[in-house]
Amino acid sequence: MVSMKQYRLNSVAVSGAALLPQVLEKIFSTLVYVPDGQSKEGRSRALKNVRRHAASLMVKIGNKYPLLLLPVFDQIRATVENLSRPEGSANLSTLEKVTLLEALLLISNHFGDYERQSTFAGEILHEANAQFLAIVNSGALKGAAEFISFIGLNKPAVPANTDNICGQNRSNLFFCVNLVLGAIKRCSWPDDPERATRGGFVVSLTESGNPVCRNPAAPHVVPLLPHILSLIKIFNELFTPEAQNLIHDSYKGCLAMPETEKSNLLGLIGHSSDCGDNLVIQSPLERMQRFLTTLHESCYHMIGSMGPSLGRDLYNISDLALAITNSVLAYLQYVPDYRLRPIIRVFMKSFVFSCPAPYYEVVLLPVLAHISPILLNRLHGNWQRVIEFRNREVQEDNADTQEVLEDFLTRALTREYLDVLKVALVGGSLTPESNSETMETEELSNSPTPPPTRSNLTSEVISDLGLILLRCDKTCQSIVLAVLGGLSWIDSNASLKATLLTGPIVRQLTIDASLNGEMATHIMAAVLNALILHGQHEANQGSLLTLGAQIYELLRPSFIEVLRVMQQIPGVNPVDLQKLDERISGSTSKGNRIEKVKKDLFKKITGNLIGKSVGQLFKKEVKINNLPQIIINKKEQKDIVPDLRTLYNSS
Repeated sequence: MVSMKQYRLNSVAVSGAALLPQVLEKIFSTLVYVPDGQSKEGRSRALKNVRRHAASLMVKIGNKYPLLLLPVFDQIRATVENLSRPEGSANLSTLEKVTLLEALLLISNHFGDYERQSTFAGEILHEANAQFLAIVNSGALKGAAEFISFIGLNKPAVPANTDNICGQNRSNLFFCVNLVLGAIKRCSWPDDPERATRGGFVVSLTESGNPVCRNPAAPHVVPLLPHILSLIKIFNELFTPEAQNLIHDSYKGCLAMPETEKSNLLGLIGHSSDCGDNLVIQSPLERMQRFLTTLHESCYHMIGSMGPSLGRDLYNISDLALAITNSVLAYLQYVPDYRLRPIIRVFMKSFVFSCPAPYYEVVLLPVLAHISPILLNRLHGNWQRVIEFRNREVQEDNADTQEVLEDFLTRALTREYLDVLKVALVGGSLTPESNSETMETEELSNSPTPPPTRSNLTSEVISDLGLILLRCDKTCQSIVLAVLGGLSWIDSNASLKATLLTGPIVRQLTIDASLNGEMATHIMAAVLNALILHGQHEANQGSLLTLGAQIYELLRPSFIEVLRVMQQIPGVNPVDLQKLDERISGSTSKGNRIEKVKKDLFKKITGNLIGKSVGQLFKKEVKINNLPQIIINKKEQKDIVPDLRTLYNSS
């Protein structure tokens, strides 16, 4: 039986290898397909999709079945190089060329030899690195003014099919950034530690004895990091008033939020009526906006992928925290929310998650000390504006599209920042969403996510990085206030995320004796406000009641102020408060029983605060009075005595 199974597997492998040349020929023929009458500058949407899917299929095969392509690697490389020639008939677009090179990098991950793989990565990146350095040497990345001139933002708009130096500059920059991004994402060391050791990927061991591997692309990518950070700084600087004044009138609005991103955020994306055969014709303003938006997101995906891909090769760079602060986090007061989201969602989350423990204080602490007060002020201002807008909407029954958009943006930004704080304070994992290549927004519905379990609320402990952040004066207050603000804001999803963080934070601050009466009052009030706003949601209510009972138990012995907060609850019974204090001070019950009693008491005390859902607010009890009595006539029942003789005779 085993031999038959092995025979079948070998047969499949042989048949796959036999069909591979035909499959590759079909993919490459589709990739270069151009119908009559269409040029490179005027391809239809359908044609672009077909060619893009053919190139992406090579990446998919290289990712899932690299060992199948490894024996024919040289032939695939020769084909890709032939198709990528500028004077060739394939006329590949920049993204098509980059995608094919990414497929080669994926296959090279199975060379099993660091030197060979690193040399190949250098050959792939040679053209992009040379162009990037030429752009740097031209002075285009010195500042916003030079960059605006380099890409033609200060000149009148030029039609699509017109040859101009600024258009070529944009194309070269786009190619460089996306190929470097592809190398960072695709190049990796072997998953098997033994293969990594044999191949020369392991350079040292961690404090716990795990191998530290080096990325084959690191020697070719790390030298470009200062220039990449300069480009990102320029993107932030473009939003300053001085830079805005340099932009030509025909390009005004190119930095605005794209309509597709607005539609994604508002959930207005539907099926397009375009069949795809029409030529894609964009105005110069639309092309410039698309270029800037795509390049901006590619830059953040690039540095966001550096942490997981390069590891210690990145965090070991001298003065990395200062470089990040002076580039990625520069001019944040001018950056709008829709451009702040990639910084939080794509860069910060993976940057914090991937940082090795020895670099917490050297790298992460200065970065978070810089950005956490800025984000607190930004979110606090947004929260107030959204509340004012919602109150005005209720009174006037009128909702402006821009105000609704700001509401959704604030919700998204709040949730994403809380996700970053969760990774920093208690640990977490990177979701596929943070590494996706688009900034598609998850559904921003008002319905809360599934509730956290009761054990999660009590078992979460502050991580080593969290201890550093909570014990540092530059980060503690801004982080704690951001979590409490999210807890008691109008978004139920954000409140649920903050609920998981509030308990561990308060527990640790109590252990460290870092709280005072004013802060204890603020914490207790935030929990009660959250119950008022979100108590009608079953998921939020259970978590908040558990959290409230825990917070009161932690703070009540040291701060009489929390009792005064509880006494201000409308209709509160002093006897119930006294019972809760007795349970906390010296309980007669033990184990889970006391926890349930405390939670039930807390629920009884705060019952008047918990609101009802809209569906239950005006519910009218159904009452039918004076129903006529239904008289049921009883049938007369006669006792029937069976004839036993008949029964026996029938048997």
